[in-house]
Order: sequence, then structure tokens, then C-alpha cells
Amino acid sequence: MSIVQEVIGEGRRLTIDLARSYERVREWRERWGWSPLTSEAYDTPPPYSPPHTPHTKPPRISPVPESINSSSIRQSLSPAYEPIPNPTIPGNPAPSAEALFSLVNKFAKENGFGIVRRNAYSYKGRRVRYSFQCDRFGQPGAPKGAGIRKRKSRKCGCQWMVIAEAVKEGRWLLRHHENPEHSQHNHDRSITSSAHPSHRRLTTPVRATIESTSRRVGIRARDVRAVVEQQHPDTVFTQRDIYNARAVINREKLGGYTPTGSLIKLFDELKIPYLVKWDADQPNRLLGLVWTFPYCLQTWKRFPEVISFDNTYNTNRFKLPLFQATGQTCLGTVFNAAFGLIDNERREGFQFLAESIRQLMEQHSIRQPDVIITDYDNSMKAALNHQFSNVQQQLCIHHIISNVLLKSKQKWISKRKSSSSPSASDDEDNSSETQIQHSAPDKQVVSDSTSDKIPHTYRGIVLMWKRVIFAETEEAHEIAWRELLGALLYPPLS
Repeated sequence: MSIVQEVIGEGRRLTIDLARSYERVREWRERWGWSPLTSEAYDTPPPYSPPHTPHTKPPRISPVPESINSSSIRQSLSPAYEPIPNPTIPGNPAPSAEALFSLVNKFAKENGFGIVRRNAYSYKGRRVRYSFQCDRFGQPGAPKGAGIRKRKSRKCGCQWMVIAEAVKEGRWLLRHHENPEHSQHNHDRSITSSAHPSHRRLTTPVRATIESTSRRVGIRARDVRAVVEQQHPDTVFTQRDIYNARAVINREKLGGYTPTGSLIKLFDELKIPYLVKWDADQPNRLLGLVWTFPYCLQTWKRFPEVISFDNTYNTNRFKLPLFQATGQTCLGTVFNAAFGLIDNERREGFQFLAESIRQLMEQHSIRQPDVIITDYDNSMKAALNHQFSNVQQQLCIHHIISNVLLKSKQKWISKRKSSSSPSASDDEDNSSETQIQHSAPDKQVVSDSTSDKIPHTYRGIVLMWKRVIFAETEEAHEIAWRELLGALLYPPLS
């Protein structure tokens, strides 16, 4: 225990629960006549019945009637449960049944059990009586399913309950039940309050904390739970409670619509231009969506000369890849022109994207571009050529440099034990390495500016190639080109 307190701390819930379990095992060992709990006791779990002294000669046992149940014998050997106290009855009056339930539930949380509200009784259209029962009240019900999955029940036959009555308007009090068997529990206290749903109810402050914290992109439920525990120390929510709370909040935000329908409704309310494509066989299934924003249209109208089309590797919850159309300003900076979601990256998907971009340009009087930049995807190039037949298409420099890096890395020979000639890797076009699998240094070579120091590696080939394509004058271009040819034809001896 001392090690646990030093590592975890004395104020953490795990330490408190472990300390309670430690004390309970110690008390049971003392009642059964075992030695005090030491470090050796953790080697094997304590027995569930007192030890029996061995006999050299088995004693004669009188026949036991079959009517005696063996469970009663085991109960007599087990230690008696520590009685759970009852709340003060009648106690202080409460203004409503909900307020009285909160008071009793707080008492139950402090004493290791939970309560539920049952058996509402009305008189002249007004609720005048409730039964506050232990949440383990009654026997487990018969399973309603096929029996494939065994479901556990919290009920254990407990009969504890108290009556909440409205003595007069705005005055609720407690009273005992007429039957004395309903005045005590038949189980021990719970180790932690999180075992009872009544102590994990979602309150307004906790809901606001969950909602505000969940706005952060990518935050996990366990992280939200840690924030809730920090801001509300008295709460005992589990990770599943946080999942359920976030699901409820998201459903309320959708307002009864599907996620796609809610997005379309939001576009209509904010007057955001969009074009949508639905499945002919399933009208509720989205096949494609293209949209833009007013501020994007303003910049697009000013700089329509160059536009770049590319699909990102980001997908939404429905596995629809994100499409992005970007333009370039007179300063060489990049701006977003339009966005889109498609269900596939084939010719029909790109056909919808290209057609939607053209319709947006016609609707908002945007001039057709002079140059369209792509990543040399054949399906995309064919779709763009169909919609913009008079526009010149060029390749993206970033993708060109990435391909140069990939081919240089494939054909580079660092050790001659794997191949006998530099052309041995010419047939490695089906290599498992692709552009998106570059290491961090490789990505830095692609994105950074040219360096003065050229290493004799495949990255050096890329840097020399960047000197060629980014040369500002014809003379600088010729010098860079001769250096590249010299490095390839006459490599230095290692």
C-alpha cells in the first residue's frame, strides 16, 4: 500500500478503491482466523471459507437431510455484511420530489448504494407519492433473448425502500414502509460509486463541459473524461458515459436530420453555394458534393488564371475522400477556391467534380482558367479535358519532385551486393514505396528550398534537380544542368 500511495498518490480514486479492498480482505481474514495480512498473502488469493484443521481419522458424520440447502451452510461460513444505515426519516422537508430524490441519492452515494424512483401515485391530477428503492431491488428478470449472450444483472434480491410523500403543496417528506423487511439491505456497500447509474446522471454543468471540450478536433472520450473529473471532482463518470453523452449531444445538434441532411440544411441557411449528387436507387445516399464560400468566390474572381485540382488523403466518417480546388494569387500564394466530396476516384467521380466546378464558375461569372494543374491522374485529366477542352493542363511541381525522389531512391545503389549493374532496379516500378510513404528527411528535401551542400546520395540528385527547375536565369539553368549531368555520368569515387 505504501508503494501505491507513493506512485499513484493518496487523492486518486484508484488508491481509495484499493485501500477499501485491502481493508475488506484484512477484516475477512481476521474473522476467519487467518494470520494478519502481509506481503506473502498476495501470492495466493484468500480462501472463501475458513480453514479446516486436518484430521488423521475421518469423523463420523450423521446423515444430512436433503432439505438443507448447501448455500445456507456457505452463508454461515461467510462474514456478515456490514449494515448500511438508513437516511434520516422524516428528515428535512424538500420543495419537490426531485429535490428529495437528490438528497436521498447523495446519502446513498456516501454509503455505497444507489436508488431509483418507482411506483408513482397521483391524486386529483397531482403526484403525491413515490417509492425510492435500492437499484438492486428485486430478483433478476428472465432473459428475453435467445440466450446467446449472457447478460448480467445488478439485482440481488434486495428489498430496501422508503416512501416519499407530499404532505402538502411544496412539502415532501420521507417515511418508512409498513413492511419491516424493506428497511434494510441484503448486500454490502459498493467499492465505488460508479457502479450505480443514479450517481452518473448527466447534469447541466457536466453536459456543458463535455460539449465545449468535444469541439476540439480529434479529442478522445478518455481525454474528455479527464477534463470532467478535473472540473467536477464529485462526478464518477465512466468512459462509456462520455461516449453516450457525446452521442446524445450530436443527435440534438442534428435536429432529427441525418448528418448529410443536416449539412445540406446548414448550407441553405447560410446561403453557401453547393451542388449535390444523389444515388438514383437510394435517394438518401450521397454520391458527391461540391461547395464553396463567399470569401473564396471573391478571391477566385480576382485570380482565375490558374487553378489546381487534387484529391487529399483525408476522408470523413463515410469514407468519402476530400477534393480540393486551389488557385494562385499574383504573389504566388495559394487560396482555396472550392471543396468537394466524392464516393470514388474513378472517371465518373471526377466527371461530377469537374462539371460542378464549371457550373459554379458559370453561376458566379468567373472566367475560365488559362492553366489547370493536376497530379497526372489519368481519370482526372480525362474528366477535366471533357469539361475544359480549351484549357492547358500542366503537372504539379511538387508531384514531379516527389516522383524524382522516388525513382532516385529506387535506382540508387548504396551497396553492390544486391545487384550487379545500375539498371538492376529498372524493373522495380511495382515497388511498395509510394509518394505518401516518404520519410521525414525525404519530405524535407521535397518541400525545402535548395541547399548549398549537395550530398552524394539520392537526396543529392533531388537537390540538383531542384536547382535546374528553379533556376532564375538561363545561365544559372545551364550551369545547374551541366552539374546534374556531371554527377550522373561521372560520379565521385567512394
